[in-house]
Amino acid sequence: MKKILYLSIFLLSVLMISCKPDPIDNGDDDTNNTDTIQEEPLVRKYLTKQLLNDDPEKIMLSIDWNEDCSQIKNVKYSMGYGSTANYKFTYYDYDSIKVDISMLNELPNWTPYYDVMIIILNEEKNIDKIYCYVNNVLQDIEKYVYNENGKLQERIYWNDEHKDKFEWTGDNVTEAVIDEKEYSYELTDFIHPHYTIPFYMSDQIFETGGRPLFTPLWKNMIKDYCNYEIDEDNYIVKKIYKDNATDTVQLFYSYYYITSNE
Repeated sequence: MKKILYLSIFLLSVLMISCKPDPIDNGDDDTNNTDTIQEEPLVRKYLTKQLLNDDPEKIMLSIDWNEDCSQIKNVKYSMGYGSTANYKFTYYDYDSIKVDISMLNELPNWTPYYDVMIIILNEEKNIDKIYCYVNNVLQDIEKYVYNENGKLQERIYWNDEHKDKFEWTGDNVTEAVIDEKEYSYELTDFIHPHYTIPFYMSDQIFETGGRPLFTPLWKNMIKDYCNYEIDEDNYIVKKIYKDNATDTVQLFYSYYYITSNE
C-alpha cells in the first residue's frame, strides 16, 4: 500500500513539473522591474441635446440612446422652434433599422418627404442603403459608398439623380460636394458634437431641403464666424454668434452629452 502511495505522489510531482508554464522572456534582464505602461482611457461623449439659447423649449436636436450608447432609440429635431419632427428607431437583428418619421406640431412647409425609412447596414455597421417609403410605397433607395478606410465617399439619392461626395483627411472631411455645391473646410481643434453619432443621414423635411440630421463627418469642429466654449475633454458645450460691431451675443447653441469610457 505504501509503495502504491509513494508511486502516486511521485507521478503527481512529475505531472505538475511537466505542466508548469515556461517563464516569459520579455527581453528585460531586470526581473524587479514592475513598471507598466498605463494608457489613458478614451473619453467618448454622446450628444443628447442641442438647444437654441439654452432654452429647453427650443430643441434643435434631442437624442435618446440605449444604455451603452450603441443604438439611437429616438430623435426630436427642429431648428429651434421646438420639438417639431420625431424619428423613432426600431432595430431588427444586427443589420436593419426602421425609422418612423412623424410631426409633433404643425409648422408651415414642415412636411416629411417620407414617413418610413428602412436602413440596411453593412458588415461594418455603416449604412449600406436606405429604403424610403410613403404610405408603404417605395419612393427612393439611397446608396452609400465607402473608401478603402471605411469612410463615407458618396451618398447617392433622389432616384440616383443626386450624388454627394466627400474627401477625407484623417478623421475629417476637408472637401465635399453636397447638393451640387462644392465646399472646403477649415477645422478647429475642438471635438465636433456629432463625432460619435454613428450615421450620416438626412432630416427628410421639405422646408429644410433635406439637410443632414446628423453630421459625423468631422472629428474636429468646422471653423466658423463664432466663439466656442469647450469642456475639460475638448468637446464643444456652446457655440456663440456675436454682433461684430457691438460684441453682443445674438444667439448661441448649447450642447449636452452623456459619457462612455471605452
